[in-house]
Amino acid sequence: MKALKAGLGIVLALAALGAAGAQDRYDATYGSEGSSLRYFYTPTTTDQRIAANTQDGLVEQDRFGKFVPSLAESWSANADMTEWTFKLRKGLPWVDSTGQKTTYEISADDFVEGLRYVADPKNGIKNLSSDVRKLIVGLNGYYYDLVDIDAGKKKDMTRAEALANFSKVGIAAPDPYTVVFKLTRPTPYFLSFLVMELFLPVEKAFLDSVGLDFGVAKDKLLYSGAYYIADWQRSKLIQLKANPHYWDAKKITVKTVNLQYVVDPTVEVAMFQRGELSQANLGADQVKALEKTKWAQYIYSDPPSASRYSVTYWFVQNFTSANPEWRAFVNNLNFRKALYYGIDRVKLNELDDPYKPAAILRNTVVPEGQVFDEKGVDYTEYPGVKEIRAAGNYYDKQKARDYFKKALAELTDGKGAIKGVSPGVVDYKPIAELKVDGKLPLQFVYVALPDAVETKRAILLKAMLEEAFGKENIEVTIGQVIDDMFAEAVEPRRFDLLHDNFRFGYADPAAQLSRLITGGGINDGQYSDPEFDKLVADAMGMTKLAERYKTFAKAEALFIDRCYVLPWVMGGTAYQITKVVPFTYPRGGFGITRFKYKGMVVEKNPITAKRYESLRAEFYKELGKASAK
Repeated sequence: MKALKAGLGIVLALAALGAAGAQDRYDATYGSEGSSLRYFYTPTTTDQRIAANTQDGLVEQDRFGKFVPSLAESWSANADMTEWTFKLRKGLPWVDSTGQKTTYEISADDFVEGLRYVADPKNGIKNLSSDVRKLIVGLNGYYYDLVDIDAGKKKDMTRAEALANFSKVGIAAPDPYTVVFKLTRPTPYFLSFLVMELFLPVEKAFLDSVGLDFGVAKDKLLYSGAYYIADWQRSKLIQLKANPHYWDAKKITVKTVNLQYVVDPTVEVAMFQRGELSQANLGADQVKALEKTKWAQYIYSDPPSASRYSVTYWFVQNFTSANPEWRAFVNNLNFRKALYYGIDRVKLNELDDPYKPAAILRNTVVPEGQVFDEKGVDYTEYPGVKEIRAAGNYYDKQKARDYFKKALAELTDGKGAIKGVSPGVVDYKPIAELKVDGKLPLQFVYVALPDAVETKRAILLKAMLEEAFGKENIEVTIGQVIDDMFAEAVEPRRFDLLHDNFRFGYADPAAQLSRLITGGGINDGQYSDPEFDKLVADAMGMTKLAERYKTFAKAEALFIDRCYVLPWVMGGTAYQITKVVPFTYPRGGFGITRFKYKGMVVEKNPITAKRYESLRAEFYKELGKASAK
């Protein structure tokens, strides 16, 4: 606990630096509407931000990224780390949407009920990955019994009988303040699972009382975290208020959080300049516009090692597209390689970072600096992945054209007709509608988010591809969703190409790779590759980390070589201007930790770039000391 005390001391010291100007309010923006308030399923960053701040799990990460107690005050594991026991704090209340204490106490049963809710396929928690299901004893079988019963495939068991079998799943509450997990394999990194929303608690009596209305409004939830939702006006405002009954209330410096819906970065910057926001993210246009003004002294960028950079953005290709022209091309490896080499990712990144666009490039699916073997070797240093990571920008126009030429030879009759494709109408309404004739140019829809930067990126990508392959060969139509890429485009399959991001869930390559297999939770392209699936399955069966990572690296190298997705950039806006004192809030590359406001210190005036560098140097000095303890 010495490291925890040292970390708290630094937080207090940082707060003292700006104590005279410390604010109890944080004003920021959000650009994509939350899908719902059901915190077990968080497909958007808005969902994740709200879940992280309104619900606590068994453990959390501190400002150094160290796993520390949260609703559990202590824990232990058996010798082979297949059984983990957590002891809860006593007397902690659930609060309602007015911040009032309820009659419900947070108990071990709430964590059991949370996993029970997540494991019922009728509840639609789509981020329950196969690796999580297979990790906890009995969970995978329980889940698929319900799936098969609901599909009418299982006749020897009723749904009620299947639900009763949850008692055989490897989570139990032997008493009101003890939670026990039984795992199928040794898992020394199990704590990193527990900062995922899948392992949050829910109060059963309350859940039963609201039924299907759970999470449809702020008063259809109870809150166990540092904040509760005081107001939610869709596509306008989300307001969080500090939970007065929170177990760690002394660390909640910011008492009110106001998130306003803003999609235009120019508007966001103007609001900051008028004093209406505590923070504004800056794209390239905003950085350039401010570089010769008084605001230039406040602009800085976090280094790529910051926890928010654990998110990877990639281009998703729809392998089961309703567009017959695209479907023919995307299922051809030479065409996918043409895209891989034909997209200048550094050029695209200039819209976020006009000065160091290559610094935020990412070639791999699994992020660097997050997963380490027994000897401390970064997973992305393993053969196969190491070479991909080190290659830099893959853009090569000539190589792209060569692959495209091969694809044309395989997919067309030499006279411009695409083999096996008939004319028709592709209905992606309201996003787009295409009339395809089965001839070149290949027509396809690239779907973008509606904000200004993503609109510019879409226009740049269209120009880039049409110039590389010729407008006589390729024609890109830009479509836009209103605010939710998954709900409006991915789930209803209204796209051919788009870019999206998926956060890194826990400290193992399986956090991404096991969800990218055939039928995987983030296989939004709906491709299938048995060889990749087998390599992932083989790796997941290995317990020695070096062997496990070697096989995962082989799988990832194959996956990227076959271009099922096209990784291109680290998540996180490159530049910002802010009144938030850096390094005062939780740090973590897994789950929803990085969205927490706990410990955040907000000052009256913006942080200068010079001061940021000083605070950063001090932080990494303290981080080194904390890691050594």
